[in-house]
This record gives sequence, structure tokens and C-alpha cells, in this order.
Amino acid sequence: MNNLISIISPVIDQMEDSHIKSQLSAYFPLQKEQFSTIENAFRALTSGKQDSDTLRSFFKSWSQTNNSAVTVAGLSNRMTMIIHKDQPVGSEHDLFKSVASLNRIVDEDLAVVGHVLHSKLFYTMATSISGDDSWLSNKYLNTEAINFKAWKDKNSLRNKDIMIGLLTTLVHEIYTHGEVEFIIPLFENWLKAETDFSDSEIKKSLAWISVHCGPTEKNHFFHAVDAVNSFSKAFDINIKDYDLQQIITDYLDLKSKVMATLNAQIAEESLV
Repeated sequence: MNNLISIISPVIDQMEDSHIKSQLSAYFPLQKEQFSTIENAFRALTSGKQDSDTLRSFFKSWSQTNNSAVTVAGLSNRMTMIIHKDQPVGSEHDLFKSVASLNRIVDEDLAVVGHVLHSKLFYTMATSISGDDSWLSNKYLNTEAINFKAWKDKNSLRNKDIMIGLLTTLVHEIYTHGEVEFIIPLFENWLKAETDFSDSEIKKSLAWISVHCGPTEKNHFFHAVDAVNSFSKAFDINIKDYDLQQIITDYLDLKSKVMATLNAQIAEESLV
């Protein structure tokens, strides 16, 4: 049976041998407990019919862990600000190559290609499944989701070392590839079993997930790798000076706490 690590690991294996590959290969498999917590939350959600407030809470808090186009764009903004402020750069060419790679991560999200904002696709999914768009209210946002987004934004937008933001983006993209591939069959079977949606309505409702499946997030991950490598060249950074263990551990610890809270809410509602 597919699980998150079984989807993520083969993509890491496709990388050229490097310090980053070694770090990802070493530290992702150590997060079995966190992966299991996340997987159990998605399985619980899709195991039967859910209360409307449970659905609203799920989509609101989950959205804070995956809709990150603005954060990636902000990281790119920080990189071009280096030029704007005439700060020293070893190779402007490599800096702009890094920016170009980073921007390829958000082409689809920002409707540069695909013609539909991915935030709109998520809105359609959450609204059609939960019944209305009241899920947008912050009253459905759990503290753990706030903490996750605050940590991720701090790494990408406020840490003085831009490389930390690039490595955080890299970790996010490979994780997200695993998540969308893991959940698409769960969501499809769930909507078929628990709703009266037609096949076309199910397809429309799950477009946010399906457009990220296949090569999309995988390509985003490799764009993130390219962004890291080009940025390293631009400033003559030795990437071996960076240990990804803390980023990977923090990312999955915070993400799993979000999902554990949502899982607990699903379990509580099932007892009512």
C-alpha cells in the first residue's frame, strides 16, 4: 500500500548524487511517526461522512500548510532585492538563474500557465465538499496551523540566510508531491461513496489535488534543487555546510501536529 515515504523516496533516488540527496535520503525516513500521523488524518477524513464544521476546520487549517505560492514569490523578491540594493554578488548570472528556477515553482499557482489561480481551485474544492465558503473564517483555523505557517514564513521571509528559505522550499516541494499523490485516490473514493456528485463534479472538486499530481510537484522539487545550486554558485556557498535535519524535522513535526489536531476533531465528532 502506498504511503508518503514510499512516494517521496523514489523521487529523491532520481537526484544526482549530492550532499542534498544524501541529507534527504537520511532524514526523511526517520520521520515515520510524523508521516503516520498525517496519513491517519487523511484516512480518517475520507473514511465516512463528516460534520460540516469538521470539514470547514479541516480545509481551513490544511490550507495553511500547502498554499505557499506567496511565500515562494516573497523569497524570490528577497533575492532580487540584493541587486536592487547593490549588495555584493559573486555572479549575478547565477543569482538570476536561481530566481528563474524559483519562479518556475509558482507558474501554475499564479495562473501564469494553466489560466486558473490555484487558490481558486482550492476554494472550489473546500467549498463544494464542505457545502459553503464559511470555511474561510479564521474561527476554523487551529493554533497548530498558525504555528506551521509562522515557522515556514520565518524560514523563507525573515531568516537572514536566504539559503535556509531555499532549503525549506525544497523540503516543502518534495513533501507536497508525496501528499497529493497519497490523497488523490482517498478523496476520489470518498466523494464517490459519500456524496451524490457526478463524475464531472468530482473531477472539478478535486482539480486542486489532481493538477499537482504526476510531474507537477516533482518538477517543482527539481526547480527548487536548481534554485539552491545556482544560489550557491552566485555567492560561492558550500552547501555541505548546511544540515537539513532540523528543517526536515521541524517541517514534519509541525505539519503532523496540524493533522493530529484535525484527526482528533474528526474522532470527537464521530462520537457525537
